[in-house]
Amino acid sequence: QSKKKAFTKYAKKWQDDDGKKVIERDFKKLAKYCKVIRVLCHTQMKLLNGRQKKAHLMEIQVNGGTIDEKVIWAKEHLEKQVPISSVFLQDEMMDVIGVTKGKGFEGVTTRWGVTKLPRKTRKGLRKVACI
Repeated sequence: QSKKKAFTKYAKKWQDDDGKKVIERDFKKLAKYCKVIRVLCHTQMKLLNGRQKKAHLMEIQVNGGTIDEKVIWAKEHLEKQVPISSVFLQDEMMDVIGVTKGKGFEGVTTRWGVTKLPRKTRKGLRKVACI
């Protein structure tokens, strides 16, 4: 195990006044220049009883209100728990964009599930015999 902790420099920023000024300046830049505000959210793995160690990371766009209100909302909820019921309503429709895991260059057996040919076939057995 490494003795280094993640985000130690970032955490120190919140403790002194100079760091807080830098963070406030960044939030003001967000409110002034940005058109869309998104927040990064993750699941709490300790609540899932050890089924998985790596947290699910999700980028969620904040909608409703002006850009200033969105930045204020994101700042208030920074490093706090946000329950699903406060974000989504029951039976609410939403748009989801996803990217599948890349498998690289695959042959027909893996890609389409074609049956492998017998052992003594010419030029390989993970091919398509006839179409």
